[in-house]
Amino acid sequence: MMAYLFPRLLAGAAKDLRASYLGKSPDELGGDAAQSHLAMFYTATGGVRLPPERLLRLRSAIVDAARERGFPAPHNRKQASGFDIAAAEILHRDSGIIPAEAVAGDLWAFLSLVVMPDVAAWRYADFHQDRVLGTDVTRHVFGRLWWRAHLVRDRDAEPEDLYTALSVLGESAFDQIYARRTSIGGSPHIVRGILRAWQRVDIPLETVTERDFLRDLLKRILRLQAFISFDSLSVEDLDGEFRTLVDDSLRSFSGRR
Repeated sequence: MMAYLFPRLLAGAAKDLRASYLGKSPDELGGDAAQSHLAMFYTATGGVRLPPERLLRLRSAIVDAARERGFPAPHNRKQASGFDIAAAEILHRDSGIIPAEAVAGDLWAFLSLVVMPDVAAWRYADFHQDRVLGTDVTRHVFGRLWWRAHLVRDRDAEPEDLYTALSVLGESAFDQIYARRTSIGGSPHIVRGILRAWQRVDIPLETVTERDFLRDLLKRILRLQAFISFDSLSVEDLDGEFRTLVDDSLRSFSGRR
């Protein structure tokens, strides 16, 4: 797939758009959706600009995924989770966004405030600035989903199974991993290793929540990372190291009964 330069939105215009959208329903914001804006711009690094019809197709696919989960009516937790998984795959597989562009908050601001403001408002009814302005990509309504898919995508799997790991961890659990993106959350190799370990573990829920168990496991991984370069390990060796850490966590929580 060709990598295109995506349009971006100036920060001042993004704030003004968000302010003008507050209080509007997803139905109302559907009329504000567009493929261009007076305050949009492209990076000066050169490259092919994304054709407007690609934005239309991307919007159509994301809106369809939302409609399958009740859009524009308010969603429940299950519908929100299902949308996140479907949208993550669409954004990563079909958008043409590359990692070098995916770190740019102004790109995500363009998508949430110009191209898909109705879907953004449906997914996060309070339209919180963190979810639409792109000031923190890890919290952006669409940016966080692209990175989630990028980190869990199994490049060795069959085409239909590339993104199956998206359903392994929920939003809050994955956020714990990606929040540590400067250490472990920015490495697809390490993240996929964590997911494989997570799928094998039988967490003693009578003594610990999944959230606390994952937090403990991540702390152990971070401590060991000071001595081992996980990215240099083979899949088999990485899985062996993580199995040991999972066992250590299990013993720790089992001893608290």
